Amino acid sequence: MQKFIQILQARLEQPLPGEKAQRKMISRQLSGDGENSRFKIPENHKKASVLALFYPKNTGWHLALMQRPESPYAHSRQVSFPGGGAEEQDPDDAHTALRETEEEFGIPLSKISIIGRLTHVYIPVSNYLVHPFVGYLIEEPLFNPDANEVEEIVEVPLTELLDPTNRKTREIEIHGGVKLKDVPYFHLSDKVIWGATAMMLGELTELMEGMDW
Repeated sequence: MQKFIQILQARLEQPLPGEKAQRKMISRQLSGDGENSRFKIPENHKKASVLALFYPKNTGWHLALMQRPESPYAHSRQVSFPGGGAEEQDPDDAHTALRETEEEFGIPLSKISIIGRLTHVYIPVSNYLVHPFVGYLIEEPLFNPDANEVEEIVEVPLTELLDPTNRKTREIEIHGGVKLKDVPYFHLSDKVIWGATAMMLGELTELMEGMDW
């Protein structure tokens, strides 16, 4: 099973698919153009990091996501990677991702090995520039989620993540009752995963296409 991690790490060290892959998983209504493009990053942005965490379970690899609880914030009940905003004591972006994963999932950061990073994603609604990292555990974790941050742990088998039939489009209603049409999303573990998380997953899955593991 370790072969998968070795190959993925090698892929992460090569040029990444980047914005081209991300654009495939973002609604045209949200991507914008020119000065209004979501890919244009303002100088006053805030920093955040997230972690795509792989681990062995049963006979295959899984990816851990989380559904956020209902809240007054824009990302209420959305499915995302563990992660959050950078804090002054964080020595670097990778540590932010590890610290947040420990806080939200209850997994000691010392047990997580980071093997690379994906292309950053800017989120206009919160003004965060998100740095995604990829890591793994050598054994199945014992999740102890923070109920204030996590409504549900979403465990996605790697085979399900890489199945192209799980990439779909639909209408999605966002805050303020605004409805977006033809929004690309991943349908994984009976969850609708769209927006910034889908953009990161889009790059990650494209990176893994054709992997012999």
